[in-house]
Amino acid sequence: MYEIIKPPFTQNIQEVNNGLMVKGINIFNTGRHVDLEQHKEPAFSAPLCSVPIRECVYVPLYDPLGGNMYPIPRKGDRCARFSPLARTKTPSNEFGPSWIMSPVSGYVEDIVAMEHGILGRIFCAVIRPDNSVPPLPTVQHSLSTMTIDGVLRTIHQAGIIDEFDGEALISKILRARENKIREIAAIALDDSPYISSALKTVCEFAADVTDGITVVLKAIDGGSAKLAVFDCDEVHARPDSDRFGFVKPVRMSGGFPLISKFKRQYYPNGDFLPIGVQALRAAANALIRGIPQTNGIVTVSGDCIKHPCNAMIVNGTPLEDVLRFVGVNKVPNFVIFGDTMNGVAVTDMQIPVPAGTRAITVMHSLSYQKKTACTRCGKCVTVCPMGLPVYLAMRYYENGDVGQAASFGAEQCSGCGACSAVCPSGIETADIMRGLKKYKRSLNNNTGKI
Repeated sequence: MYEIIKPPFTQNIQEVNNGLMVKGINIFNTGRHVDLEQHKEPAFSAPLCSVPIRECVYVPLYDPLGGNMYPIPRKGDRCARFSPLARTKTPSNEFGPSWIMSPVSGYVEDIVAMEHGILGRIFCAVIRPDNSVPPLPTVQHSLSTMTIDGVLRTIHQAGIIDEFDGEALISKILRARENKIREIAAIALDDSPYISSALKTVCEFAADVTDGITVVLKAIDGGSAKLAVFDCDEVHARPDSDRFGFVKPVRMSGGFPLISKFKRQYYPNGDFLPIGVQALRAAANALIRGIPQTNGIVTVSGDCIKHPCNAMIVNGTPLEDVLRFVGVNKVPNFVIFGDTMNGVAVTDMQIPVPAGTRAITVMHSLSYQKKTACTRCGKCVTVCPMGLPVYLAMRYYENGDVGQAASFGAEQCSGCGACSAVCPSGIETADIMRGLKKYKRSLNNNTGKI
């Protein structure tokens, strides 16, 4: 264990979000993407480890499908690992209510409300682990004998969050079925500077990822699959094709964001279902082993982390426990859920790590350029994977014409952060475009447009 140094947070936390922070990293503009200097090797080469729980876990009682969660055990009750902690009062979809399962065995100390930097205002079940409480027996399934409805119901009840986009896996699968999509892409494109959790998952749990692909293929009623893997010189994570059976690994190299290049190269019509490899592993655990998603592999790295690593972290582990475990050797001015391209900075070290977290990046220094008005240089356009005229949106935004600013393709913005990375004026263009996207959606909802 290592002593944590409390972050003073001397800079405006809003300036840290949505890609602006990469101005502290060497950036090379090569057109339609940004080549970023990689810092993965220290964490990737370290053995996979597990973060111990010091006192309690704070399990978020949060439904990604938007329902209100109702706690099941009360204060002082015993709870077993994998047993229900909360459920929605009404069905979330045709497969019933959403559930939150306990990641540990122990006793419920309290149900508390907190402000979470990622999830907003939520309730958490505070559980003090006790190994004398046996875990709930799991029910294993045979995929070959399960119906499609049985597969979908199991995925729904497992509460799987896809780390690729933070969405509930069941929602993505149901949407794919509705749109008759039969192609799956398992995503291990760790193209941000510090993240390597997907690469670690591919290397450590190849069989589970393949099993998860098989599960989802059955859920969408057949099809084919690819595995997209980030390939760079710094880390040697080139999986052998034989380890993935019928799934062919596709090695992708180049600048950020690689997902756009992958789509153009293999799915130009956009008809495929992208799923993170950890979500696929969780699907395999749910169907084959009867285990819900109660932990995940998280890259803990940054320029002030003493021992960068990929760690198995139980859902609800306090952020401070994670930082104590890896050690901090500089004052952390920025603690970020995610990476430096489009992560979210937080100030409260007591908030829990939620399901679907890919990385925790802790930085001492990030070089900022002084903010000035947009110069219309057009660099944002040259790196935008969607080819959006971002500088035109900025011109109207700075003049207060939000409606006109949103008309320049804001609804197509992927939020990757590449435009913010190259902006010589230091404007948080990705943040603004994301806000314009929400504004455009609200207008469409009010007018009945789809």
